[in-house]
Amino acid sequence: METKAWQLGSPGTIVYQFFDALRQRLNSRLVEYFLTRAITRTEAAVLEAGSGPAFASSILRTDHRVGLSIAVDIDPEALMQARSRDPLLSLVVADLNCLPFRSESVDLCWNSSTIEHLPEPAQALAEMQRVTMRGGCVFVGVPYVYGPLGFQRWIRRSSIGIWIGETFDRSQLIQLVTEADLKPKEAIFYFFRFFVGILAGK
Repeated sequence: METKAWQLGSPGTIVYQFFDALRQRLNSRLVEYFLTRAITRTEAAVLEAGSGPAFASSILRTDHRVGLSIAVDIDPEALMQARSRDPLLSLVVADLNCLPFRSESVDLCWNSSTIEHLPEPAQALAEMQRVTMRGGCVFVGVPYVYGPLGFQRWIRRSSIGIWIGETFDRSQLIQLVTEADLKPKEAIFYFFRFFVGILAGK
């Protein structure tokens, strides 16, 4: 059975359950960050572009400051897991490089542990920028090259290296965001410095 980028181990195993528990903690902290730093009005529209099973989008959906929380992923299996957990969550199967939304239609477009798996992350960032309204925010989080996942650069062609995806330093991520015509606001290191993220404004 193929292991997806959004899972570790087979469903029902202890490894899978442990990974899911860690992911839920990570996503809970990210949601807190977005609600204090990136969502500036009530009834905000939030798009998770590359969601996997969309834990964070489910949490965002229940907050009074969020009017619409949408999770997008190219993998229907991930979204089926999201649907079984949260029947009220808005889900869309789509390619991150060609998002099926109007330009300037969401307040926040974000992902974490997604673009490191894409052959052209700049194209995905351009799409995230396009669908974000003026005055809105884009957030991108990726594995940090100087954090606990830094060993990936030596094993990038192995199965675990491919599962982790490419690692980035802060300056590389800032450059990607800037080239997408976004204005970096702040960088954060999160989940024990496994990840580095950039919050940018449009």
